Amino acid sequence: MPAERNSSPALVYVCNRRYLYLGRSRLLIRDLHSGAAALLVCLEGEVRFRAPGHEQWLSSASVLIPAGSRIAIDNRDAVLASCYLDAGRPDFALLRRQMAATCQGIHYHHRQGDYLAQELTRLRDEAPDFAEAQQRVEQMLYREACLPLPEVDPRVTQVVERLRTSAALNTSVGALAAEVGLSESGLIKLFALQVGVPLRRHRLWYRLIDFVRLTLAGMPAGEAIKVAGFSDAAHLSRCYSGFFGVNHSYAFSPKTHVRYVVPDETGPRPMSARMASLVTDSGSHAVEAGGARYP
Repeated sequence: MPAERNSSPALVYVCNRRYLYLGRSRLLIRDLHSGAAALLVCLEGEVRFRAPGHEQWLSSASVLIPAGSRIAIDNRDAVLASCYLDAGRPDFALLRRQMAATCQGIHYHHRQGDYLAQELTRLRDEAPDFAEAQQRVEQMLYREACLPLPEVDPRVTQVVERLRTSAALNTSVGALAAEVGLSESGLIKLFALQVGVPLRRHRLWYRLIDFVRLTLAGMPAGEAIKVAGFSDAAHLSRCYSGFFGVNHSYAFSPKTHVRYVVPDETGPRPMSARMASLVTDSGSHAVEAGGARYP
C-alpha cells in the first residue's frame, strides 16, 4: 500500500548504471522478469521468493537476481530496497561470491546482510544528493571485494555503454558487433554469458530508464514513450511491470508517495533541443510522484 502523504516518502535514485529504490512501506510487487541484475535487501522483515521451476517458497532478507530471471516474489512482510546493478562493472559477479545459498540460479542470504540493510536504511533516511548516494552504494557493494576483482570483457563494457547512450536507436546487433570486432553470433553469445540476458532485452532496460527520466522532466507520457524507443503504451507497460514488479500507472500516481532523485545529465539521444532542455538542470534534483518538485 502507498505510504501516507504526511510520512516521509520512499526514495528512488534514477540512474542507468545503478538504479536504486529505498522503500518505507510494504509495497507489494508482482513477479519479476527484469532486463538487469538486481540485489533485493529487506530493510524490515524477510521476503519470500520462488525460483523458476521450483515449487518451494524460500525466505531471505537478501536476494540476488540475475538479469533475465523470472522470479515470483511475496514481500507482504518486508520493506524492500532494490539496487539494479551496473552491467558494465563486475557488480553481479562480486555479489554472487558473497551470497551463502543458491536455488535454480537465484542467490540469497548475503553474508553481510545486516550491514547492507543498515547502510541502505541510513541512505534512505539521510536522502543525500545523487552523486553522494551513488558513491555510497559503490562503497557498500565493493566493501568486501577480494582481489582480483571479477573481470567484464571490455567488448561487453563497450556495447553496454553504447546501449546506455543510444537505447532509443534500433542499432542492429551486427553493427554493434562490428564496432567491437566480433561476429553477430559471437557478440550474442558473449553478451548473454557475461550480462545474463539477451542484448535486445537489456536495451529495453535503458529505454525504460530514459522513459522514467523524460516523464519526471515533464514530457507527456505519449511523447516520452516514443522518444525512449518503445513501440506503444502497451509495450512500455509490459516492460515496466516486468522489470519493476509494479504497474507504471501506480508508480506515477499522485497517491504513491515517492521521491525521485535524478542526475544532472542530458536525456536520451537523439532528441530535439527542446526535448533535451526538459531533462537538463544544474545539479541533481528531486521530483515527487504527483508533480511536486523539490530543490
